Amino acid sequence: MLYIFTISIAFASCLTICLIAKKLGVVDSPDGVRKVHKGNIALGGGICLFLPLIFCFYLFPEFSSSVSDNIKIIGLCSLLILFIGLADDIKPLPISIRLIGQIIASWVIIIMTDLYIKDLGDLFGLGNIHLGELGIPITIFMVVGVTNAFNMLDGMDGLVSLVSLVCFSSLAILSYFSGSSTMEINILSTVLFIFLLFNLGLFKHEWKIFLGDSGAMWIGFIISWSLVNFSGDQDKLIEPVSALWIVLLPLIDALSTFIGRVREGKPIFSGDRAHIHHVLLAAGLEKWQVLALILLVSSLSCGFIIFITLYEVKEFYLFYGFLTLWLFYYLLLKYPLSKNI
Repeated sequence: MLYIFTISIAFASCLTICLIAKKLGVVDSPDGVRKVHKGNIALGGGICLFLPLIFCFYLFPEFSSSVSDNIKIIGLCSLLILFIGLADDIKPLPISIRLIGQIIASWVIIIMTDLYIKDLGDLFGLGNIHLGELGIPITIFMVVGVTNAFNMLDGMDGLVSLVSLVCFSSLAILSYFSGSSTMEINILSTVLFIFLLFNLGLFKHEWKIFLGDSGAMWIGFIISWSLVNFSGDQDKLIEPVSALWIVLLPLIDALSTFIGRVREGKPIFSGDRAHIHHVLLAAGLEKWQVLALILLVSSLSCGFIIFITLYEVKEFYLFYGFLTLWLFYYLLLKYPLSKNI
């Protein structure tokens, strides 16, 4: 009954928000440069994701009772990210406002839960790196980084939704093997899947809706704090370095893009067409091929970390492997191809 209701309310939320957004003029219009979609597409995907979760939480005691106190606080604080993103969808905000909001929301979570990365594990093969309270600013920096990495990746229909589904699926599998509850992840994944159908325009083009900043920032924030929660001391499910692999693609794309902008003397938060999907499109791939390739890479990286977690591979192998993949991506793919865009 819970999942049937979730599907129904997710469908109703997407359709309702789409119609309201278009009526209010909260839409994304093509500009022929970075935005090459057809027609005005409704924004506000974050509300489509959040509303069904609220209904399920208050109407189904079996769902609300399965959600840990940490997740409840993370969800509550994520409202600030949702509202800032929605305001940015309506009228673009300075990047400083978005960053301050993400920092404040993260700081409140840490104060209320004492949840942050307290050690990094044996990253270099020289012993465990204990952070203590230094883990607080490092955790905030990592959360803000992942949040914006997902927002920056949101440049193609269905891209962030697909990558997010893979991330949540990997966390659900790891939770299952550890004996932890997966209900909240399953419900969010169900909502995300229904949204994906609207995001790709599989029902009607008129019903198509974009995540917008409200959706991309919110889901990046939720994923980043889910990873902190699962790699913290209280409910440790994965090592902190394993989290890098779960969000591999958004991270290496954001890192490479920032470095490219610094090399060219551009502001690091300026928009351009140098992200992975732009690079692959410029290389001659069709949109569906880009989505399929990115889905494959995300699935392989998350599948790899599930396998590694179950068999307890040393952390420094994972860290050096991440750095190697990033260098390979930047030096052999991203940098050479982006020069042709």
